[in-house]
Amino acid sequence: MIPAKNPSPEHSFVFYLFMVLAMVSWGGSWVTAKWASAYPPEVTALWRFFLSALSFLPILWWRKESLALPRKSWLWVGLSAAALAGYNLLFLAAMQHGPGGYGGVLVPTMNPLFSFLLALVFLRHAVGSRAWGGLTLGLLGGVVQIVGPDFNLTAFTRPENLLLVGAALAYAILGQFSAVAQKAISVFRYSFWTALLCTVFLLPFAWPHAPWDIHALGPDFWIDTVYLALIAGTFGTTLYFEAARRVGAARGSSFAFLVPVSALVLAFLFLGEQPAWTSVVGGGLSMAAVMLIQSRK
Repeated sequence: MIPAKNPSPEHSFVFYLFMVLAMVSWGGSWVTAKWASAYPPEVTALWRFFLSALSFLPILWWRKESLALPRKSWLWVGLSAAALAGYNLLFLAAMQHGPGGYGGVLVPTMNPLFSFLLALVFLRHAVGSRAWGGLTLGLLGGVVQIVGPDFNLTAFTRPENLLLVGAALAYAILGQFSAVAQKAISVFRYSFWTALLCTVFLLPFAWPHAPWDIHALGPDFWIDTVYLALIAGTFGTTLYFEAARRVGAARGSSFAFLVPVSALVLAFLFLGEQPAWTSVVGGGLSMAAVMLIQSRK
């Protein structure tokens, strides 16, 4: 792994700007996914990853990286691709039932909490009272978001909530596989192979919807899919990891809190969605919980 550098102040500003752009592009993916909800999620996800895989080829060529994977990486890259494909199917399907801004707050704030739970269960990490308090606070924030302003407990059984919670869990599982897979390969080679394998995994699910009939897919489909694949995908990922390498992973991870904020703002501007106060309060509680967990010794 290349160690983080200590950039000059002017370089810091540039890379912080890149980090903000990456987070906003990820927040915008929830708006775009809502627009793309008129099409089968299997087809959108298939084309998203196919275009994304192609877009990483010139990056790998420019970096003079080989496409070959070490034998020990195949299992973890394959598991990462399966989790990533599942995440995309879940969150794209959720956008057919619920608002984009709501999903853009619930999933990014619940994902790190699920990651922490997975580490507790499977890695048996020892934690103190501060971490347990953060976990409790974060789960409370998730409950507040789900029950909504009416505090309706039946909201837990709504399709969009089941799908979004499943998406957050799938992304947390992806994070565990990704951490192991990227010990031996760069993020760009990892991203290329996960996108390519996602395309293969999704093909049987998309086949009944005739994804090859590109003339039946309107211009809006291609605009949405290109955004998801290239802007939020390749562009956002490249900016984030390059900026994180320059400013340090610890400072870089804190920028993830801009995703739910930008999702709410962009959903209000482009979708006309009025954010519920429970999304703001619950999302704030979950973000505070993540900061509390990360601050533990």
